[in-house]
Amino acid sequence: MNFIAKTDIGALRERNEDSYFFDEQNRLFAIADGMSGHARGDIASRLALQIFEEWAKETPIPTSDLGPIKRLDILEKIATEANRRVYATGQDSHQYHRMGTTLTAGFVTPSYLAYVHVGDSRLYVLHNDILTQITVDDSLVQKMIDKGEITPEEGRVHPKRNIITQAIGLAEEVSLTTDVYPLSAGDIILACTDGLHDLITDDTETRNIITSASTLEEAGENLVSKALAYGGTDNVTVLLIAID
Repeated sequence: MNFIAKTDIGALRERNEDSYFFDEQNRLFAIADGMSGHARGDIASRLALQIFEEWAKETPIPTSDLGPIKRLDILEKIATEANRRVYATGQDSHQYHRMGTTLTAGFVTPSYLAYVHVGDSRLYVLHNDILTQITVDDSLVQKMIDKGEITPEEGRVHPKRNIITQAIGLAEEVSLTTDVYPLSAGDIILACTDGLHDLITDDTETRNIITSASTLEEAGENLVSKALAYGGTDNVTVLLIAID
């Protein structure tokens, strides 16, 4: 399994509020996008991913023998603790009050991806040259799409597409989405913050950038470069994992 990650502050932001984590031993990854509309989103995203780092350090034996149900249970517990810690920090400090972050994380095996998700960072899987978005945004625009008020195509460029309906740390409890997605040799997992998918709005273009690159490293660099070329209006973070 090959893994790369790229992050960039973008053209307009004063700090990078995105964070990412990858534990090669357990094939565990996480990506988080702190909310710039709230206090210190960078602190929120780092706090959330610290829980994943702590779990990895406390788990010296690789989780290769775990099944999907157990992996989902672990992810849910870690994400729940991340929400508790970010929320508690915000409650204890006026400086950090109402800070929050998206969170998308997962365990990768040769045959499936077990993941947890909240917010509008996304997971895609490239399989047989078809790029499929496997997470559903927790966003105002997604609710409008679900109600049939706008089309998915209209949603990709809607002016309110950045308004999310829930995130880690904003409330004492959070509703998490967990699921399992099948994988095959040759598949590529893409995890990204909205700094990528809000600027490269055509999934076909994203697919073409990945498939035309000679290496995974080049694919990551080209995705970030394209988001910057389209304005770089937000922090952009890309994580790619190739399945052997």
